[in-house]
Amino acid sequence: MEPAPELVAFVERLLLAWTTFDYELISDGIARHPGTRFIGPDPDEWWEGFEQINAVARAQFHEMKELGGIGFEADEVVAWKEGTVGWIAVRGRVSFGQSDPQEFRMTFVVHADGAFWRAVHWHFSFTVTNEEAVGLELTTAVDQLLLVVQDLAPPAAGMSADGSVTIMFTDLEGSTALMESLGEDRWLELLEWHDSVIKQHTTVFGGTVVKGQGDGFMLAFPAAGSAAACAMAIQRSLRDGWAGVPVPARMGLHTGNARAEGGDFFGRTVVVAARISSMANGGDILLSQEVQEDLNGAYPLDGPRTLSLKGLSGIYTVFELTWT
Repeated sequence: MEPAPELVAFVERLLLAWTTFDYELISDGIARHPGTRFIGPDPDEWWEGFEQINAVARAQFHEMKELGGIGFEADEVVAWKEGTVGWIAVRGRVSFGQSDPQEFRMTFVVHADGAFWRAVHWHFSFTVTNEEAVGLELTTAVDQLLLVVQDLAPPAAGMSADGSVTIMFTDLEGSTALMESLGEDRWLELLEWHDSVIKQHTTVFGGTVVKGQGDGFMLAFPAAGSAAACAMAIQRSLRDGWAGVPVPARMGLHTGNARAEGGDFFGRTVVVAARISSMANGGDILLSQEVQEDLNGAYPLDGPRTLSLKGLSGIYTVFELTWT
């Protein structure tokens, strides 16, 4: 994922088009895909497909034009992209005709269409307090949250609120031969780079580095989805290698309950994850059936296939997470 200044410019052009009544520019920013959707603040503003969105929005455009103008002022625009997909969040104030400005929020999901970005999902809403919406003052700020939870015992790092955890083991394939071929000094430099890749991605995806084990790691995540996403990101970072040297890592993931003690995890869940990792080849990400079920089709998988795991009775079903 990376910041996307071109998507900030995309939103700025749309807001300018509304204030200057340039509907053709607005229409050009809407994807022609049948799944394109606009969700607005009115209960009936749930429009699907370019033709419907274009027709209704054009009618509203001319109706609002009769009010004497629309004024948008964006206070914050945040945009990110990965490949041909981007997402944008906007907040600010809007006024219609002579009305007082109202706070608004907008979110977009956009897709690259050749040289252009077009919205496949567009959500617009006005802000309303929790008291007005649900009749209750809910926590809305980080400083409030700190006060609310300061007396609660936090779950073990990497563990979800229900006590489950996704354990991931990583290990470099052929590390001994690689150390011999590089020499000790270069091998240590490679290891330092490898360790930084693992730790940085684990932090980004909300995981915890439980411990390092030579040229591998034991990691813990509160959700299988974040663990899978982290594994893919690590493999992509390692794919090109270090200083031209390939760095093939094997990974194994398993989800279940585990005993947390002293910053470590113990129990069958940990053993299964370790054994699955040992069955992987360099570049593989192997998942247990429990992880596959938790992912619920969110990621592309190969399999299933069955394995016997050292020291464990029975046959285990595993899947390979495809990340290339």
